[in-house]
Amino acid sequence: MQTEIIQKTKKTDRMRHSIRYLAGLVTALVGLSDMLSAIAPRFTWSFFLGAWPIVNHRVPAQTFTVVVGFFLIVLSYGLVRGKKHAWNITLILLLLSALLHIQRSGSVLATLIALVMTISLYSLGSFFHAKSDPPSARRGYVALCLGLGIVVFYAIGGFIALYDDFAPWIDRIGIHGVIIRMFSHGNLRIPHATEAFFFQHALPVLCISAILYGMVQIFRPVAAVLIPDVATRDKVNEIVRIYGTNSISYFALGEDKSYFFSKSGRSVISYVLQGSTAVVAGDPIGPEDEMAEVINQFVAFCNEQDWSIVFWQIRDQIAALYRSAGFRLLKIGEDAVIDAQKFTLKGGAMANVRSSAKRAEKDGLHVVFYRSKVTDSEQLNQMEQISQHWLVEKGGSEMGFSLGRFDAQGDPQQIYALAVDTQNKVHAFVSFIPIYGRQGWGLDLMRRAEQCAPGTMELLLARTIEHMKNLGAHIISLGLAPLSNANEEDDTFLGTSIDFLTDRFGNPSKNQSLFNFKKKFQPTWESRYLVYSDALNLPKIGWALYNAHQTDASLLGTLIQTIREWQHKHSLYEKERVKSIEAAKA
Repeated sequence: MQTEIIQKTKKTDRMRHSIRYLAGLVTALVGLSDMLSAIAPRFTWSFFLGAWPIVNHRVPAQTFTVVVGFFLIVLSYGLVRGKKHAWNITLILLLLSALLHIQRSGSVLATLIALVMTISLYSLGSFFHAKSDPPSARRGYVALCLGLGIVVFYAIGGFIALYDDFAPWIDRIGIHGVIIRMFSHGNLRIPHATEAFFFQHALPVLCISAILYGMVQIFRPVAAVLIPDVATRDKVNEIVRIYGTNSISYFALGEDKSYFFSKSGRSVISYVLQGSTAVVAGDPIGPEDEMAEVINQFVAFCNEQDWSIVFWQIRDQIAALYRSAGFRLLKIGEDAVIDAQKFTLKGGAMANVRSSAKRAEKDGLHVVFYRSKVTDSEQLNQMEQISQHWLVEKGGSEMGFSLGRFDAQGDPQQIYALAVDTQNKVHAFVSFIPIYGRQGWGLDLMRRAEQCAPGTMELLLARTIEHMKNLGAHIISLGLAPLSNANEEDDTFLGTSIDFLTDRFGNPSKNQSLFNFKKKFQPTWESRYLVYSDALNLPKIGWALYNAHQTDASLLGTLIQTIREWQHKHSLYEKERVKSIEAAKA
């Protein structure tokens, strides 16, 4: 039954895409033919059904036909994306195109095509419900009306102020004729370097600018940075506190997120829109019995908007639901999860952590904890310096989406732990975010100074886990170990599939080192997956996912960063080679 539903959904999606692409193509062709018929009079369809009888030789419809044709071509992309606003305006322009063909004694066939296209498009209205960004759409309509209003007042005021310069032409062809000539670059024989000459050329530019700005705003996609209102954020916060079981569920509350609610309102999906790809942070957040339903609802919503979908770091417990919904899965690694109430440094398995922590304590280190904000200004300044150095070493900037950023202002919900010596020097620090649905905490930031005492990180994490155990935590997540496979699952891995992310997640030596470090704490390994909707869109999905995390990413910036990292690695290699040569000579 589920398979039949999936097949039916895919068939409906294919039909929707086909209709949208066909409507966009035909609209673009109608617009192109309108422009050609007005610009090149020899281009005509009249040899099929003839032309309309001449109604009025003075009807200046050619220029308007060019404008209508141009905007039909512009609107064709909006139709391909299924935009409701594009559909509305296209219907009006197609009717206008038909009327202009009649008024300018144009082709009967071209008129009939425009009318048939209008009727067909109207009957297919159910396929064009994709939303534009509501604030941008409103801003676009306001800008369009206001801009054209300003142009009208500018035109009236200009003609009044410069009446003497335009009087001969106004008396001869009327005010509307003068305006038509101005927009069609007709020669009004206005002397150069005069106010009238400037006005003649500025008016069309102002009008076209107002129209283009309005159109661009109207057809913008639903924005990834669309800021939810306070009531929406409060609702999401409530759902996350009850059902947020993923180790990155807390990031659903980030300011960069948009939200999709289930029909019941009990579940929410947190996502950002990168181009035409909806990038989801973790699993849907809500009751377990509603997971399949909200996933299917979100898929239908995204298909309506003509978006691709990618879920990042979904849990293995509900992986089957994504497969049932027709998604593909790639394993990206494993989450190291510790049972906090059973955690202890005793026993042979924890000997490595225990000895490393004791060594750091002998060097005078101890761990201090803060909730919401670090209040010691000296320690805070050192944390900032450590973070800045860490970012330089990484060759990038702070990330986002499913990763936290260092913020000197702190976060009311987070816990910070600092490894400090007797001189109040910060050797390393970590931050933990709440995992509300599992009564636990998840490791977010983990940064250390360039020179720190041996065993610092083991001491820091061991004491922090013990501290959270005393607070009543049930589980502690040490975060994702990229590309690890301790569970020995037979899955395709991310690193071999999306080249855009290999620099971030695909460095084998770093991944193995991180895995080995987390393994010291004897965690349970929970598989994590990337879920995507279409294998053909993997490069686009990879770039959208990278861009969602690296919010200031650009293709040029990524290339520059890659070159810098290569130069840094090459420099280190040369230094090691020189040292080896010198050692051999000695």
